[in-house]
Amino acid sequence: MISDLVDVVAAFISMVAVVVTALFAVRQLRSAQTANHTIVAIELLTRVRSSDEFQEAEDYVINHLAAAYPEPDVSVSDLPLETRRLVSRVALYYNGLGQMLAFAAVDPRLLMSTISYRSRQAWRALEPYILAERARRGETYLSHFEHLVHTATHNPWDTAVRRLKLGRFATYPAALGLADRPKQPAPPRDEEPQPAG
Repeated sequence: MISDLVDVVAAFISMVAVVVTALFAVRQLRSAQTANHTIVAIELLTRVRSSDEFQEAEDYVINHLAAAYPEPDVSVSDLPLETRRLVSRVALYYNGLGQMLAFAAVDPRLLMSTISYRSRQAWRALEPYILAERARRGETYLSHFEHLVHTATHNPWDTAVRRLKLGRFATYPAALGLADRPKQPAPPRDEEPQPAG
């Protein structure tokens, strides 16, 4: 009877050990996947975005595309090959980041604190061309890009910065217009003793 009890306890302990080991293995696998996705995101956010090719493409899209190819009803496919390449470089970059966001492959705070403003600028410039392309292809064309910008619109950069608790200087030159925070009162100064006279 005691040996039966010992066998049951041993079997139970073995089962608990197997379950705990399996849980740790799954957790480790998820950690490894997240680390891999984070590396890809950092690669996109640093090397790709800072490349001369991407900078030139983004500048063209934001500052020159609308003047060169006024809408309405000009789709991405209607653009000349070289222009389409520039547009695709920018749109697919942000679409890829949007895919990472949609599939929770990267912490949204990483994206919102780094590309919020720029993705919204690119979307504003490209939206008419993307919508015209969707009229041909269907509404899923560059939908992850739109998801990224929608998220960025509802999580603006200044909000992201506050959530991350990034350090900020107390004041900025007034000409910069960075008065997005209430001014902190100056700390009280100690009175210096007056010289005896």
